[in-house]
Amino acid sequence: MKIEKYAVPLSTGQTIQCEYDPDGDLLEIYFSRSEAMAAIELTDNMVLRFDWENCTPLSLSIISFSTLLQPSRYGAMHFELLVEEWPEESQEKILAMLRKPPLTDFLTLSSYTPAHANRVIPTTAVKQIPALVAA
Repeated sequence: MKIEKYAVPLSTGQTIQCEYDPDGDLLEIYFSRSEAMAAIELTDNMVLRFDWENCTPLSLSIISFSTLLQPSRYGAMHFELLVEEWPEESQEKILAMLRKPPLTDFLTLSSYTPAHANRVIPTTAVKQIPALVAA
């Protein structure tokens, strides 16, 4: 198993580390090497580990990374956030983290409302990461 390691600059000026396993198509993005206090499945393919008290992301795991980056004929693929499965007390914390760096450097937050539905469905898309594409 060969793990590829990358240094990725963030919009904040900070540089973080990513590890990609091409055999498993798994990308691990480390914002901090601290031990996670909480973890949540954002989508079927994304897991966020974070510090509960400080409301800061520690790492993001993206399963099937290369597949998630493939655009459809209509543009970037968006994936439903599993908000309804998150504990109610953590929903606002997680959404707040998704709305600011460093997560906005990797994910796009959006939503849609299906026709004839009275609910908004939150979604996310994985952004292209220049440091990984250029490698």
